[in-house]
Amino acid sequence: MYCKRCGKEIAEDVEYCPGCGAGINVNELELASTGERLLAYIRDSVLVGFVVGAVFWPGYFIGPHIPFVDVGFRNLAMFLYWTYTEGTTGQSLGKKIMKIKVTDLQGEPIDMSRSAYQAIGKAFLLPLDVIVGLLMYQDKEQRLFNHLSETIVVRE
Repeated sequence: MYCKRCGKEIAEDVEYCPGCGAGINVNELELASTGERLLAYIRDSVLVGFVVGAVFWPGYFIGPHIPFVDVGFRNLAMFLYWTYTEGTTGQSLGKKIMKIKVTDLQGEPIDMSRSAYQAIGKAFLLPLDVIVGLLMYQDKEQRLFNHLSETIVVRE
């Protein structure tokens, strides 16, 4: 379990968070697993990839190749898709299927600015975003840009 206020991991039998002192109740956040998040990402990528490929097929696979950075049109489409869907409902279609959503550290919905900030990492800098997240923020299952935007992905 994790504290809704500060995000610190807490034991199930405590009444108050040792990090911030917030009262703990039975409706604590349950973090989505890396596997659930990966499957949602794949589903979203396939969906948006088909749409972008159908509209822009001739130049779809042409673009600059910079290690750890991808700035093609598909990535811009993914960024806009995630920013809008996760900023308005907390869920992309892939996340809805997996029954997970993006929230702030307290489990509250995020706004468009936080959504855009966390979407930058997975749309344009995914390898770096995931590697840094795995090394530094594994306790909250956060990518780098989840940490920077103070968001987490939780089960519904």
